[in-house]
Amino acid sequence: MAKGMGIFFVVLGHMEDIATGTRVWISSFHMPLFFIISGILMAVKDEPEADLMVSVNKRFRGIIIPYLWFSLSYFIIDIGNLYVVHNIDLRTFIVDTIDSATFYGMSVLWFLPALFLASCGFLYLKKKLPDRILSWLLIVIAVVAYLIKLQFAKLYSANEGSILITSLIKIVYIFLRAAIAQSFVGYGYYAKKLFDGFSDNGSKIMEKLSSKTGSFVSGALLLAMNLALAIPNGCADLRNILLNNVPVYYVAAFAGSLGIIQILKAIPTVSVVTYFGKNSLIVMACHINYYILYAGIRLAWLVDSFNRHAKHYVFVAVVIITVFALSYVVIEVINRWFPFVLGKKRGKRAGG
Repeated sequence: MAKGMGIFFVVLGHMEDIATGTRVWISSFHMPLFFIISGILMAVKDEPEADLMVSVNKRFRGIIIPYLWFSLSYFIIDIGNLYVVHNIDLRTFIVDTIDSATFYGMSVLWFLPALFLASCGFLYLKKKLPDRILSWLLIVIAVVAYLIKLQFAKLYSANEGSILITSLIKIVYIFLRAAIAQSFVGYGYYAKKLFDGFSDNGSKIMEKLSSKTGSFVSGALLLAMNLALAIPNGCADLRNILLNNVPVYYVAAFAGSLGIIQILKAIPTVSVVTYFGKNSLIVMACHINYYILYAGIRLAWLVDSFNRHAKHYVFVAVVIITVFALSYVVIEVINRWFPFVLGKKRGKRAGG
């Protein structure tokens, strides 16, 4: 459910026609939410106790193989854009190709190498270090990564005309993103373990928080905290490591993510949300570069031209419905006939 809501916010956040305040709020937590969920699932499965190489291989199949296949599809689309449609130039094509080959990632695909490195990195450190050290080290690594990025950003700006230099800097950015994402994965893991520990000890507070009413109220309070912090902090961008006030960003990201999770625990399961949550990787990879979002916006403008008195939320609704309807088609095609794109064997549905 949380991944389904997360991918909804990803699509909404990529629309140019939403209010600035809405974009700022979404950017405060929508990408950290996926990393935090990854950490929570590690705790649910007690994954740090499993063999490290088994976990790494599983993630390679489920994350890097999809990255490679979707990058190939982006490359083919770029060839069409360059030689047929003529809406990109040769320099853009070369930069896109290098970004894919170096695992910097074209467009939204940056998320997959970041998730792979962050989750594998945390699992490795969890096996090597005690929690009292690792819990602090995660912060130190993230802060150092952010400070390094600030210095490299100056170098990047001074050499924007050089594809070679900017591409080398982007390779550094791959690991800096992962270092910051690793903190979200790690604290997602520790948040789940802490919650379970209190529950196992019979904490009355945890009993109240675990109830539907308690989950909803605590989730609403966390979202209120998120909103209060997100708006003054401005629009954040984890892809480009633009976090503004870093402590505020972190608190807002965790408050928003955990707030969403708590509220969803309090309501009945919605099958359509879980469907897109299980297939969120496909939606994320396809909605921009397969021009699904573009199709939704064009249709919304067409509807708007026939009904000029329609409210803005009608425009947004048309876009969202179109995007997820078309995404459903892509999901079913990939799951039924091309499961290898997701690192799965034929006959196995995507999910998880």
